[in-house]
Amino acid sequence: MARDAEKEKFWREKLAEHKKSGLTVREFCARDGLRAVQYYYWQKALKGSGGKKEAGFVELVRSAGANGGAGVSIRIDGRISIVLERGFDGATLKAALAAVGEVGR
Repeated sequence: MARDAEKEKFWREKLAEHKKSGLTVREFCARDGLRAVQYYYWQKALKGSGGKKEAGFVELVRSAGANGGAGVSIRIDGRISIVLERGFDGATLKAALAAVGEVGR
């Protein structure tokens, strides 16, 4: 089940606000009328999802194009470069872009 985007945004802001406040979690929650158990739940739920994720591998299945390739080439070296050849496979491009999006989050 997907998380509520508004709640996620709210808690991301509260977690960032707490970091800057210099208060303990208990003090911060009391000041803002929050429950500490909710604070810790969201801290754990959002841990790592706001920063960069480790790169991983994603399987891209090639469909035979004119030259036997998928017609999609993605290079990441400080920046992203996407090269599409004539007759590229749309499903492969979609999977590759999804993978790049996950790494960049």
